[in-house]
Amino acid sequence: MTGEESQDKSALDSALLFLSREVQVLAALLERFLAPAECQALARVAGRRKAGKLSAAQQVADILPYHPKLRKAVVQALWEALPTEPKAADFAPDDAEAQSQQTLRSALAHDMVLAEGEARQRLLERMTAWQNFIEAKKDAADETGATSKSKAKPKTEIAPAVTAEEKVAALKQQLLDARRAQSQLEEEMGQERKRHTELKEQLIDAVAERRVAISRAARWKKKLADSFSATDREKNLMEEADDARQGQHLAEQKLDLLVWERDDLRACLEDRERFHALVEEEVPSFHNRPLLQKEQDLAALMAETGLPFRVLVVGGGEPQYRHRDKLKEYAEVMGFTSTWRMAEYVSWHKEMDKLATDMNTRYDALVILHWNRTTFTKKAREVCNQSGQKPCITCYYEGFTSLRETLQECLRQLLGRAK
Repeated sequence: MTGEESQDKSALDSALLFLSREVQVLAALLERFLAPAECQALARVAGRRKAGKLSAAQQVADILPYHPKLRKAVVQALWEALPTEPKAADFAPDDAEAQSQQTLRSALAHDMVLAEGEARQRLLERMTAWQNFIEAKKDAADETGATSKSKAKPKTEIAPAVTAEEKVAALKQQLLDARRAQSQLEEEMGQERKRHTELKEQLIDAVAERRVAISRAARWKKKLADSFSATDREKNLMEEADDARQGQHLAEQKLDLLVWERDDLRACLEDRERFHALVEEEVPSFHNRPLLQKEQDLAALMAETGLPFRVLVVGGGEPQYRHRDKLKEYAEVMGFTSTWRMAEYVSWHKEMDKLATDMNTRYDALVILHWNRTTFTKKAREVCNQSGQKPCITCYYEGFTSLRETLQECLRQLLGRAK
């Protein structure tokens, strides 16, 4: 094999790989240059194929890029079938229909043996446009009756490379085109893998839905079978009636709770409106006047114990909260510490965790002004009980005197616990 022949066959092999991306176009090319018997022989080289309606040329075109032995055989068969001294097309693309069969075949053969990327693209475009103008090749017996189909034809040089540099450049271009084709095939393979994954996920979902449907159908079949028995139907109806009564009872309890909460909140809001209607009380400083005798006795008893009594006051609105400084003065004079927090009417439940922590760690007793949610008061008493049965006293606040007397009662209870 001469160097030029080897180069032309290599270019022809590259052209076949390029056309393999369009299977139908490659199959049409094989049918125009190879007889049906030759295509059948090449299809047998490919090995056993799945049953189907594909022609021999289509089978060869489908397996060609993955079968090196078959591709080598196709290159040899086309090499022997190409016309001698193929010539490039020297006519306009619109005049292709008016050209002879030999002229069109020669132009295609000229593009197939050129080691150029443009020649392969041109071959693809021309084969797509001319395949209706070129007749498929027939077996030799149908054309002449007896001609040899394997006689090798002498080849002439087709635009041979003049220098080694041009040959190297042509091979580099061929390698570049092969890498581009490989990249495109890898991208198509990635897309197919993605589509396969999506189809697999859809199959899993479909199987799950099928299982659910089968289970639902089984339950309904069982119910249908049970429905033939009057005793079973009566039993099922009684169970459904019990469930309905239980649901009704729960709904009534929820409704009662909501109504109670609504009335409780409404009462608190009404009390809050009365906050601003009260006359502001002026409380003189406890540092400038003596305590009552009972308060002096109580302070003396607390001093004897030496315990730091701590009292938390919760409730009231802005008018009452102005007395927090008087509460601190009174606590200093009496010998205990106290903190006053305003009432929380809407989100009182958010304060329960904090109140539980404080009553466990910071305070010894709790005073709740009556301007609080009833639910809050109930929960606060539970917190005090869980914190060691600590004193929890409700004060009906009509002025600081009310709080003063309530604190005295609270301190007496703390002294009783300290003994």
